[in-house]
Amino acid sequence: MFLVLLSIGLLLGSCAASNRYDRNSMTKGRWRIYYDSNNKQPLTAGKYRHGRPVGTFRYYAPTGTLDHSEHYGEDGLCEVTYWHPSGKVARRGTAQWVTGAKGARFYWYGPWTSFDEDGQITSIQTYTDGTVSRTETYELGKLTHVEIHNNTGKVTRAETYKDGNLLRVETFENGRRTGASLSL
Repeated sequence: MFLVLLSIGLLLGSCAASNRYDRNSMTKGRWRIYYDSNNKQPLTAGKYRHGRPVGTFRYYAPTGTLDHSEHYGEDGLCEVTYWHPSGKVARRGTAQWVTGAKGARFYWYGPWTSFDEDGQITSIQTYTDGTVSRTETYELGKLTHVEIHNNTGKVTRAETYKDGNLLRVETFENGRRTGASLSL
């Protein structure tokens, strides 16, 4: 995500004068990108070391509110938090930053939890190598639906719950339902 925003900022020519590169043309030091040419309305702020983001990057909405933040660890993992306009957590999860022969790749990894404005969990999506593998949906903090996905993101199993009890199980193959059962 940050690479896309960085590219947009560079294309708009609205980078701060402090943005710089090392002798190997890799980003280094504090970086700031702005929405406006007067450098008053920030788009993103963070720090690079040897072309890799380090510490916390913050991304702002055009209104000036914090949209999301990314905290990079040395192990390539990145804790990402999306924020509601009120400043409360909207979504939180982990991303993986991998650099290889084909270049850098940034993808979502593991469980991502979404919250409503009141802090109640609304869903948990689990990602494997950037593809959703499981989705849980909640209403008023209670599990109501689970979907299991294959490695292409298609649903292979769906479960419906009410008051913590399993009501229905459906199976799918190539996007088509192949079976269903009711639970009592």
